[in-house]
Amino acid sequence: MPCNCNKTPSPCCDNIFVSNTVTRSQRGPQGPTGPTGPTGPTGPSTGATGATGPTGPTGATGPIGATGPTGAQGPQGVQGIQGLTGIQGATGATGATGPTGATGPTGATGPTGATGATGPTGASVTPTFTIGTVLTGAPGTTATADITGTAPNFFLNLTIPQGVTGPTGATGVAGATGPTGATGPTGASGTTGTTGATGPTGPIGLTGATGPTGPTGDAGATGPTGPTGDTGATGPTGPTGDTGATGPTGPTGDTGATGPTGPTGATGPTGPTGPTGP
Repeated sequence: MPCNCNKTPSPCCDNIFVSNTVTRSQRGPQGPTGPTGPTGPTGPSTGATGATGPTGPTGATGPIGATGPTGAQGPQGVQGIQGLTGIQGATGATGATGPTGATGPTGATGPTGATGATGPTGASVTPTFTIGTVLTGAPGTTATADITGTAPNFFLNLTIPQGVTGPTGATGVAGATGPTGATGPTGASGTTGTTGATGPTGPIGLTGATGPTGPTGDAGATGPTGPTGDTGATGPTGPTGDTGATGPTGPTGDTGATGPTGPTGATGPTGPTGPTGP
């Protein structure tokens, strides 16, 4: 049966021990509470960390799920409009003609000689023309032709300008997309690296001083309480036990099917072609 010092008569409350191990007596009024004794030194917080247990084996990788079907090919985008052809650059100005040289002096005309006898009529020779070099000139230039060689054999050399570039033809229809190849096998998982050593525990800061205890209110007719004894030093913390082995990793779940590919967006219009330089 627990004691109630306010209701239970002596000797129940003559000798009773409280948490601070001080014997209270039911004699006279209670005196003031004595000051709190100094706090004992703090012992080391944590013992040495035990070695980490070995890592358990990795579980087998589960099978990879089948690849989902490829979505339908989107519609071909609208062909952009043909850009405008740039304007032809202006022809450069013709250089100035150099000055004509001075005419030399005219010599005296000699006397006219006698008319010689008429010679025999020469044989008639028909000239032949062979195509020589044929070159391609720049677009917009003038075609040229010149004759070289010695009579009766002549060569006709030609320079023909290149024609202007024609408009770009329409883009052909895009071919169908080929089937998606099969997914390759998954490579084996690498081995788990070793666990690094645990770093040292930092120092524990000093414990601040305990503030004074406020005065206790009046109580019943209890005898004075003796002073509180000093608190003993805290003993060292025991070492931490070894960590148990890690259990095996469970199998990986199946991979879900891949969703269908969305349709391809329409191709934007082609911008106009810039002007051709000079």
